[in-house]
Amino acid sequence: MMTVNLNEYFKKQTKFSGNVLLAKNNEIIFKESYGYSNKEKGIKNTLQTKFMIGSMTKAITALCIMQLSEKGMLSTRQHIDDYLPNFYQGQGITIHHLLTHTSGIPNYLMLKKQIKWGERHTPQEILQIVKGYKLKFPVGQKWSYSNTNYLILGLIIEMVSGMSYHQYVKNYLFIPANMNDSGFIDEEQKNLANHYINGKKGFYMNPSMFFACGDMVTTVGDFYLLDRAIQDGKLLKTQTVKEMQKPYYDGKYVKCGYGLFVKKHFDGKSICHGGSMPNGYTSHFEKYLDDDMTIVVLSNDLVNYQFLSLSGAGGTYISREIASLIYGKKLGPLKKIF
Repeated sequence: MMTVNLNEYFKKQTKFSGNVLLAKNNEIIFKESYGYSNKEKGIKNTLQTKFMIGSMTKAITALCIMQLSEKGMLSTRQHIDDYLPNFYQGQGITIHHLLTHTSGIPNYLMLKKQIKWGERHTPQEILQIVKGYKLKFPVGQKWSYSNTNYLILGLIIEMVSGMSYHQYVKNYLFIPANMNDSGFIDEEQKNLANHYINGKKGFYMNPSMFFACGDMVTTVGDFYLLDRAIQDGKLLKTQTVKEMQKPYYDGKYVKCGYGLFVKKHFDGKSICHGGSMPNGYTSHFEKYLDDDMTIVVLSNDLVNYQFLSLSGAGGTYISREIASLIYGKKLGPLKKIF
């Protein structure tokens, strides 16, 4: 019944281009591809197609931090002064504040006049520009989503582990989880989907723009392998996973754990993270914890799905629509896109 519903649903989603996977109780019950990975050459998306997942990468970065914490190599309570002595020194910013977006550090992707999206910038160059701005609020007092937080976490992973961020992720996540079709955008990638905005080719963004906060490339199948590896205790202890899923920032509209948003839709707790690249990719994963149900949506065409929708909410919108069908309950328009 469920699969029939989803097939019918996707027949109506004529603009959706991407891949979808739905799993429940350790079993994949739906996986399909839609649209084109290369419209110009008429190449369709397949289940082997890779996508940039944008900010879903943040969940990966947070996971790496928690692995290093388990090994006693760092603590979430540590001040970033220990790693970046000349960056907002003495403000009391900790790794915990970075993980939960409560640091107040400005989002470098918004500083477009100084940080051009099409040009190469090292993380150090980016931080040099960011520190010229004041904190948006006193540390720990509010919440504001900032890619800079996760860029810094990527640098901390490098300093603590003694290897590049990408190499660390490969050694300690991709290999143990058997994620053979995953990598990063600065590498040569086979089967990578082109990116589009409303059906037209998206603009170029330099890979350096996304360090540790948006540069991962994967398939729906590989991301599900990551979900299972976490579930099976291959990457973190169960207690640590639960720690990541706590809403440390518990606002009216936003509840934020470590690299995860905590939601309560359909009378049950879920953890999720979306990704939206201005140049065309959108993504979303959500795990409904009470039902052990995971939805992964990766898309390569940035489409606004409804009137007044937020730009780039495509993957999230599709994911929540699928969940609505499964649970047989409606969600309000805002909850479909946030």
